[in-house]
Amino acid sequence: MESNFPELEGNVTGENYPPPPFVELLQKLLSVVQLGGILFAVLGSNVFSLFGIRRVPNWYYTVEKSSVQIAIVVYLLMPQMLSKYLITGAFEIILDGDKTIFSKLALGRLPQYADLMNPLVEAGLQPIKNQ
Repeated sequence: MESNFPELEGNVTGENYPPPPFVELLQKLLSVVQLGGILFAVLGSNVFSLFGIRRVPNWYYTVEKSSVQIAIVVYLLMPQMLSKYLITGAFEIILDGDKTIFSKLALGRLPQYADLMNPLVEAGLQPIKNQ
């Protein structure tokens, strides 16, 4: 596009499209759960004494019995499921920070040449005439 529109040269930038906020929150919560799992794996039932709890809660023994299954879910399956929502597949072209020229999210496809050229000309940019 920069070769067709000299005004765009040096002004075209790209960035990652942000994932939905709930996915970012779930990812942060998963990190906390994984860190807690590491603490339990290293310290076992002694982790409760770090927090001033003298008696080990009954739920700990249930978790301990199913530790392999829980570890598979927390360390393998949940990150895999969340990663599907982090990749948005977005391809957005925005002019002057507010005018959307093309949106793959809206149209469900990548742009064709005319999808980009026509809106840029309508926005007042002058293409280079081929000799």
